[in-house]
Amino acid sequence: MLAGSVVVSCISTPMATWTTLIALLSIHLATNYAAVKAVSMRCLNRQRANIVFSNILGHGKVLNPSDVSERERIFEWDGVLRWADDQIVGYCRIGVSLNTLLSRFGRRHTLTGSVDLRATEMSDLLDVFADEAYILSPASSYHEALIVLKEGCTPIDQLKGWAHALLLARQVQGQMSGAKQADDDASRLAELRRTLATTRELFTEYSKALKDEGWELDVAALETRAGTRAETGFHKT
Repeated sequence: MLAGSVVVSCISTPMATWTTLIALLSIHLATNYAAVKAVSMRCLNRQRANIVFSNILGHGKVLNPSDVSERERIFEWDGVLRWADDQIVGYCRIGVSLNTLLSRFGRRHTLTGSVDLRATEMSDLLDVFADEAYILSPASSYHEALIVLKEGCTPIDQLKGWAHALLLARQVQGQMSGAKQADDDASRLAELRRTLATTRELFTEYSKALKDEGWELDVAALETRAGTRAETGFHKT
């Protein structure tokens, strides 16, 4: 109390007041920043998933929670897909409704809200993900990819969908293969199949290593708000 009284008595001008206030706020923010950076979370949210999966895909290296906490940003863009070199390769929404996905495959009527679907494209997409607990619609000419989660999906299925979106965004940019990808329906579908195969291999090969490093893969942390689940006849085997 005495020390506080001495400090207050020294603040007698507006300049001293503002200087002291800014100094105290700076100290407060700095200590909070240090406290947040010191925490090593073991579940994979969007940002941590970006860091972990891009390092596996790009360098074959499995980072532990402490490694990742040193690379985490305090503030990150919502839904951003960021590669290991810190470059943004795209954006993604996970847990969207099937109706949101369907709206990309047709023209919506202004009055009724119904959608005229391009049935072949939608059928092909569903076929690609028939054995998965999610459906990924690539960004294409849109700003972000969409992930629809099927009824019965697990936290690992969600992680697989996010890793797939990250890899696909990287591939579309042509920064892994070094070649420009054709922007037509057949090419996008083929790229979906190729990146899905790579994503499956990733989880087959590295799931145990991720758990050994301390990651809790059975904890769902990718959805920032309650998402929806699609009934597609999918059953987990």
